[in-house]
Amino acid sequence: MKLLSIKELSEIIKVKPSTLYQWAELGQIPCLKMNGCLRFDLDEIQTWLRNCKREVVSGYNPLTQARSPRKGGK
Repeated sequence: MKLLSIKELSEIIKVKPSTLYQWAELGQIPCLKMNGCLRFDLDEIQTWLRNCKREVVSGYNPLTQARSPRKGGK
């Protein structure tokens, strides 16, 4: 078990520390509270990230759509 601090996890997953604090308060991310400090088990975080992955359900791709000319002819 490898425990990460807020700062370490923030750097790994590229999320602001304030967002991690909010997710922890709402129970949206697995965490431990030890002596008033939040810690995150790296294995649990990796599992949580895999479970957060979603499949694309829309066939919409903005790069394949025809673009209309801008106003003013530019």
